Amino acid sequence: MAKIFTYTTLSDGRRIDFILDRGRRRNAVLAINEGRLTVRVPERFDVSQIRSFIQQHIEWIDLNLEKSAKHSGLPRTFEDGEEIRLLGQKTVITTVKSDRYFKPRIEGEKLLIAVCGSVDREYMVRQVQTFIVELANREITESMQRLTAQMGLFPKKITVKDLSASWGRCSSNGSISINYKVAAYSKAHIDYVCIHELAHLVHMDHSADFWELVGRYCPDWKKLRGSMRSDDGED
Repeated sequence: MAKIFTYTTLSDGRRIDFILDRGRRRNAVLAINEGRLTVRVPERFDVSQIRSFIQQHIEWIDLNLEKSAKHSGLPRTFEDGEEIRLLGQKTVITTVKSDRYFKPRIEGEKLLIAVCGSVDREYMVRQVQTFIVELANREITESMQRLTAQMGLFPKKITVKDLSASWGRCSSNGSISINYKVAAYSKAHIDYVCIHELAHLVHMDHSADFWELVGRYCPDWKKLRGSMRSDDGED
């Protein structure tokens, strides 16, 4: 079944937002990635069972949501005033009352979101998420255009998408996928991810020859890789 974004209210009145994933499984499990909670439950679970399961594990959820959100730098609540990270810089989601809509934009350390009337969560998620994906596409495209020319390596196709467990992937047919979540990191980090995947067009492993090629175009790869590995997976 399709995953849906939803929420539940606990006994103390707290609202917990999460992605609900119903499927053919025996037990309910929790997962946290990029500051977001996913609750995977058997198809038979009803709303009260889901709420009870979350309530039983709320201490674990609170602890790991805090850790994950701190590392990822990406939105967790999508609320006005939430501090996130874009291109390695602290950015605060800021709603602006406006009679006319304008596309989300960065001004200083603020990501400005136009709001007409009351604030709707789904609207905030859509506006912020769309901005981040567009930012990622723009930065990755710029990096790839420059780096493919420098390295003389040209992938069959480049896709920017949500990769659950890696920053990038290079397939055997020469297609490259880059995780849009690299938008949280500096341009140097984005260059490293692109160089890493382009190098896989020559070496489909992580051999000494592979790292020599990466280092030729990204001398600081160890430092950049180390900071990203502390946050998430690699290819």
